[in-house]
Amino acid sequence: MLRALTISILTLSLFSCEKAPAPAPAVQKETPTEQQKESEETPTTESMKVTITAAGKAFTATIEGSETGKAFIQRLPMTLEMSELNGNEKYCYGVALPHNDSRYDRIEAGDIMLYSGDCVVLFYGPAGGYSYTRIGKIEDITGLADALGRGSVSVKFEKQ
Repeated sequence: MLRALTISILTLSLFSCEKAPAPAPAVQKETPTEQQKESEETPTTESMKVTITAAGKAFTATIEGSETGKAFIQRLPMTLEMSELNGNEKYCYGVALPHNDSRYDRIEAGDIMLYSGDCVVLFYGPAGGYSYTRIGKIEDITGLADALGRGSVSVKFEKQ
């Protein structure tokens, strides 16, 4: 019995002393440079700029790099017959885009928004209190209210 026990202990010690496999070398991930990070996270500025023309006056707008903004860019060029509302905005239903509405208590002149997933709204005066998805913003609103005028207006959106 003692002999069997000794053989068992020797057998176990032989197997337990087997050389463990060498650990795999540590894989070091390459850390992107700041410039690489910016180019991966920021859409190209050129492709996200649009020209908005109303009554012969052109405005430059920057479109958001969001899913909504990218879908909007894909639809260009497009001309919308935009109706007047509240003396501060023009709107056009029928432009369905992906949306992620948030409540905006303050909207400024030059904001381009999507209302209810299918209505493009171009603000030429301050507003707020509704839920929208931001599409973009006109960079310089000088003359915007005059170009949009009173009543309905034809507004052309095109890539730069």
